[in-house]
Amino acid sequence: MRLSHESAAARRVALAAAWLLAAILLAWHAATVRDYLDLAGRMGLRGAAQSPTPLKQIYPAFAADAQTWVRYSLSLLEGDSIRLRHTDIDNAPDGREVHWNSAWAWTIAGAGRIQQAASGGPIESAVEKATIWLGPATLLLLVVLVSSWISRRAGALAGVFLAAAMVLHERLLEGFFASYCDHHGLLTVSVLGLVLGAAAMNAGWSSRETARSGAIFSAVSGALGVWVSAASVIPAIAFVGASAAAASVLLGKAASERGETFDADAWVLWGRLGAALCLAFYLFEYFPQYLGWRLEVNHPLYALAWWGGGELVARVGARRFAPRDLLWPALAILAAPLAVVVFGARVMSLADPFLAQLHRLFIGEFEPLLAWIKGMDARHVYEAAVVDALPLAAAAVTIARLRRATPMALAFATLVAAALFEMALWQMRWNLNASAGAVVLTLVLMDCWASKAKPAVRWALAAAIVLLLYVPGAITSLSAAPEAVAGRSVKRFDAQNVLARDMAAALRASQPAGDIVVLSSPVTSTPLGYYGRFRTLGTYYWENAAGLEAAAAIWSAPSDEEALRLLRAHGVTHVALVGGEEFIWQYYLLLHPGTLGPAFDASFGGRVLRGGRLPPWLHPIAYEVPADLRAFGFRALLFRVEPAA
Repeated sequence: MRLSHESAAARRVALAAAWLLAAILLAWHAATVRDYLDLAGRMGLRGAAQSPTPLKQIYPAFAADAQTWVRYSLSLLEGDSIRLRHTDIDNAPDGREVHWNSAWAWTIAGAGRIQQAASGGPIESAVEKATIWLGPATLLLLVVLVSSWISRRAGALAGVFLAAAMVLHERLLEGFFASYCDHHGLLTVSVLGLVLGAAAMNAGWSSRETARSGAIFSAVSGALGVWVSAASVIPAIAFVGASAAAASVLLGKAASERGETFDADAWVLWGRLGAALCLAFYLFEYFPQYLGWRLEVNHPLYALAWWGGGELVARVGARRFAPRDLLWPALAILAAPLAVVVFGARVMSLADPFLAQLHRLFIGEFEPLLAWIKGMDARHVYEAAVVDALPLAAAAVTIARLRRATPMALAFATLVAAALFEMALWQMRWNLNASAGAVVLTLVLMDCWASKAKPAVRWALAAAIVLLLYVPGAITSLSAAPEAVAGRSVKRFDAQNVLARDMAAALRASQPAGDIVVLSSPVTSTPLGYYGRFRTLGTYYWENAAGLEAAAAIWSAPSDEEALRLLRAHGVTHVALVGGEEFIWQYYLLLHPGTLGPAFDASFGGRVLRGGRLPPWLHPIAYEVPADLRAFGFRALLFRVEPAA
């Protein structure tokens, strides 16, 4: 595969120009998002110059995870641990385990130190300000790395195309949105590199050196992704191996007849390097005092599976089908899923009935893509029907036309992209992975269509694809913040963070000193706890199943006495409710599957939700929504729990 042929100097010039344009675009977008968040941040201040809360910056509504990352990073800066293994921000009073990536938390903390050195001020404010530029800067760095690697093997056109796709594709850009210092963008680029490197290992990319380089690039990308979130990347690694094996079986003979050879050694290297890196990252995070059997995250069983998977692909591709050749790799792959089957929720939280019900009933990202499409606007329908599905449809037509002449790289990329898209159809949360697979498939298709065309035709084809697939979404995404600033309008969902900040200030005013522990909904708990630096109970993180169950038990308590006992057992000092997001009846259904009836109405939560008589130990706090937030229709109630005598 070679999309363009030019000198090394010309390639560097083309890439430098693409990087410069990407940097300008990302810097402009970060500045417009900063201005929009500043506009939102000036709301809800009740005439003050700034909020009295410890943390102040407003985030977009979808950036709840960014707020949690900031709190984790501050805990590292303020504590004596170098690894993220425990937090007390929720599941009060005990706190809970944390299985997020320590390196990314330290990256956020380091960005805060850089911001503090440049502009001064307290570290809390510096970390908040650093989130504005950290995501775009990280994306630019990844653009440089990925486009440099591909351009040396497939020409400047491939590098420029990937740079454009990474910056303009709405879902890839979303993961690095200014202020959204979350890990989802890292995972999307991890899958992109995983699939891209594996595509280079196929015979259509010719040289043994390229296959080896592709194995290293794919393995490093995938292992970094597993370090960040194994649950998100392990399926993609499995699809890469299975697709390579399937492509070699389906097309191996025909490919061999036209001179393409399957490089089994490259797949052995892929498996061994991926396994070694996964094990190294596991030891960095957990050795020696945190070793355990949590299979939601990176674990040695996944390293074993990757090692076995690479061996299995190599042996299938080399036509070694004897049982003695396939037995141990198959057993290595099956070790992790067998552990889940045998030990269930003890090693995999998603097997827990409570969490499974929560995800199925009340978290939108676990819904099927088709369920979302029914309520989507034209923009999102375009993304699903054109950006996601069109490359697959084009690949199917191309393969139908080429048949036995189909290049191995195209068969492989199509199988991977189809598997990732099928996961997105099953659950929306896999859409980011599907986008990464579709970008690689599009690159491979360009080579199939225009490998013999003149250079001008190839560049024109790439430009047309970028304009069709990526530019429309980029225009919508990039223009939202400047349009809002120009119109002096803040979106309602973003204004909810302003409301949470004001509620946090009111709670602290009601208790100027001492710890505050708040019972609220999972949606409200994260921003409310963030701005006040309070502890809460129930949040949506899988590590916090105990906190969710505790909150559910309190709201579902059949008597005031039982509710008070549980509140005091968890150290709850305050209750905060936002109208329409109380999550009270939802908690009850999680503990009592079925219909809501008289038992719910008589419960503590049922009476609070329906405006019934409040227990004497639950004291209302006088609170009114700030005047500039009332147009959004917000309603909020705050209560103080009477402390024990």
